Amino acid sequence: MLQSFPSVNEQVAAATAVLLHTFAVDASEIRQIFMPYRICPLGAHVDHQGGHVLGRIINTGTVLVYVPLEEAEIHLASTNFPDAIKFAIGEAVEPAHWARYAQGAALALNEEYPLQKGFAGVSSGTLIGAGLSSSAAVGLAYLQALADVNDIFLSDTEMVELDYQLEHAHLGLKNGILDQSSILFGQKNALVHIDTRFRHMHLIPDPPQTNGVAWLIVHSGVNRELTKGGGYNRNVVECREAAMWLSPEAVVLSDVPQEIYFQRANEMPDNLRHRANHYFGEVARVADGIKAWEENDISRFGQLMNSSCASSIYEYGSGQDEIIALHQIVSQATGVYGSRFSGAGHGGVVIGLVEQAHAETAAQEIMQAYRELFPALAENAGVFLVENGFPT
Repeated sequence: MLQSFPSVNEQVAAATAVLLHTFAVDASEIRQIFMPYRICPLGAHVDHQGGHVLGRIINTGTVLVYVPLEEAEIHLASTNFPDAIKFAIGEAVEPAHWARYAQGAALALNEEYPLQKGFAGVSSGTLIGAGLSSSAAVGLAYLQALADVNDIFLSDTEMVELDYQLEHAHLGLKNGILDQSSILFGQKNALVHIDTRFRHMHLIPDPPQTNGVAWLIVHSGVNRELTKGGGYNRNVVECREAAMWLSPEAVVLSDVPQEIYFQRANEMPDNLRHRANHYFGEVARVADGIKAWEENDISRFGQLMNSSCASSIYEYGSGQDEIIALHQIVSQATGVYGSRFSGAGHGGVVIGLVEQAHAETAAQEIMQAYRELFPALAENAGVFLVENGFPT
């Protein structure tokens, strides 16, 4: 019942075949980039407010194979979408087109470093639009490829900021830096703790005892897309309104001293109080989660994941019936310590922390229960096992 992701080599082979078939390129010039996806066990919906978050890279992601072009153009295809596209660097983003992340990457990097060359490439991702940061991964891959063909060195810190600008300025998404930072600073056998206010990152190594636990990725059969619809950005705006209500000088909730929140929370309008409750509660859960992980208290860590998901639903106002039901199913499965949905909860995946010895049993229970509730969605659903660490 457990499914596995295609290997990086399989993704490279598939993308290379499309590249050679679609564009007249020299096979000897082909280069490749792999950007892993991330999960966020704790720290949901607080990165855009300068909060603390925990990320972890996983063993699947986005591959980009490409060859340099002498022209300032991008010729692009994908194993995930049927049509190829060609556009000049600096061309406006087409909001509804799958290549908008490439167009946005070219605009963002060209603003900092005028680009003379482009590339012909093919991207290949797994579980697109599932809440695992496929958009950040592909955006980073495009930025890195453009930097490579133009002989530009970009530090990881610069890459984080460029991808942030790509999504904010060119795609209109008001997210934070969780995804990019987790992908670029994450390492094998560790959580990465990110202070998104001050852009500080540090690794929390897995205790040796965690070798017996693993992560489940449970796909709901419903994809999600943050850049479509206004729900994600609306919640971000309400968080900022909550910050200004609590303190007129504040822009985001991390600008508000915790004691001010405690003093004034009960006076707030309901929707703003809920957003503030989630922010301050989630930041506290991240701090507790770091302690639990360092002490190998996996049971406590799982409980915090469940509490985080409940807060995302009832305080932050995200989630939909199918994904909320799936979270409850996953958390009740044999050997699962806790779970939360990944991303905004409008489709996508639920991540679960599970005893590795019970992972197969848990997967069977999850799919049986989900199939009984949502038989049509279960046809496209699945359970994947992510081992501790990031197999390269």
